This record gives sequence, C-alpha cells and structure tokens, in this order.
Amino acid sequence: VSVPEQAARVLELLRFHGEGRWVDFRELVSGCDESLVVVARFLALLELYRARAVALSQDEALGELSVSWTGGEADEEQPDPLPLEEEKIA
Repeated sequence: VSVPEQAARVLELLRFHGEGRWVDFRELVSGCDESLVVVARFLALLELYRARAVALSQDEALGELSVSWTGGEADEEQPDPLPLEEEKIA
C-alpha cells in the first residue's frame, strides 16, 4: 500500500465533493477492505495537511474527523518547518 497513491485517491474523492466542502474521514475510508489501507489513507491525509492541500476539523478529542479540500495539490512546495530547537513558543 502506497501513501502517495492513497493521497491521490483522497484528493480525487475530495475534488468530487468540491473545494471547501467537508467530508467525514469515515466516508473517505468506506471502500477500504484492509486496515492497512485505512492507515495509509490517514498518513496520506497528514501529508496533504502538511502540504496545505486539505484542512482538517475535529470538534472534540477522538471525535469524527472532517476533511476539506483547499484547492491545493499534494506536490506543492511548502517551506520546511524550523528545527525543534529553533521553534518559538508563544
């Protein structure tokens, strides 16, 4: 199971719903027959979030995760985060 392949599939599903429309994670994994595919799809979401291709929302801890396509793509260049020791804490 490939995380990049799952990222492409997630973007395909979110594009179908349209930019700015919220979709439950449960719906994004409804067709997955294996738990490994669900895990890969979740990891893909994290990568897409890092690339700012998706937005994530969760009303409460361990609650339903909602995902929205921002109109971005998975391969857009994003600045590297600062190393941990250089991060500023507000």
